[in-house]
Amino acid sequence: MRRALSLPSVPRIETLFSPQRRHRATAALAALLVQLLALPASADSRYGDETLPESVQAQLRQLLPQRPGSVDIYALVVGGDADDEVFRRETAAVRNALDARLGTVGRSVVLVNHRSQPAPEATFNSVRQVLHALARRMDPNEDVLWLYLTSHGAPDHALVLSYPNRKLHWLTASHLRKMLDEAGIRYRVVVVSACYSGGFVPPLAGPETLVATSSAASRKAYGCGNASQMTDFSRALYLKALPQTRSVPEAVRLPLQIIHQQEAADHVEHSYPQMRSGAAIETRLKELPLPRTGR
Repeated sequence: MRRALSLPSVPRIETLFSPQRRHRATAALAALLVQLLALPASADSRYGDETLPESVQAQLRQLLPQRPGSVDIYALVVGGDADDEVFRRETAAVRNALDARLGTVGRSVVLVNHRSQPAPEATFNSVRQVLHALARRMDPNEDVLWLYLTSHGAPDHALVLSYPNRKLHWLTASHLRKMLDEAGIRYRVVVVSACYSGGFVPPLAGPETLVATSSAASRKAYGCGNASQMTDFSRALYLKALPQTRSVPEAVRLPLQIIHQQEAADHVEHSYPQMRSGAAIETRLKELPLPRTGR
């Protein structure tokens, strides 16, 4: 006679789903959801690599410390599109202009995408990481960030970040605002040169922010293309206004007039550059009179 198999005891259904067990299961599920939601969005490769390219790390290693009692400007210059040569040329020219006019030598970083590079420099992750790195150098109660972004812009107000054979997430104003807030950077000058860039103004504006764009939210800007040295707005700001004015707010306002007159003379549809400046950043920037250039 065969011996009957001894099966392990199985809990009754009502035991499995007792109030105590249901409570523990719910708590465990909630904890798992928290962990999943806490995972960085960068798990998606379109946000860029977690490790910064060596070319960017080298720039960060060379950053100078903040000078106590002095208002220092730290600059981040971003060129997003890898296929259009103008953005590579422009980022170099803008950095030189800021270094020469605003004293950002040793306190400026450039992220530019170009097809000749082994990897993209300007990505969602790299912008976020560099902002945090700059914030660690800055005194939030004294220093000012100058953030300049140039690329193509989309009608839905996203800034193009591109690199050959790789899809990258584009940068929106809400993304950028969150990055700046999380980095703890208080005083900000944000300049965006792209079509439809006026859409960046409302999300970024605030008492401690000056934001300027090369066009209105519904208008295109001019000057991109492989044959161009700089976009029109950047030329007006960095090569014309900045060298001849005595204050940063004045330098940023002047291109609005320059561009309007230039476009009227060229008989093209106006791009209507935008600017909005908060009271606190205006006060802070008054402590940064620009030196005379002899012009």
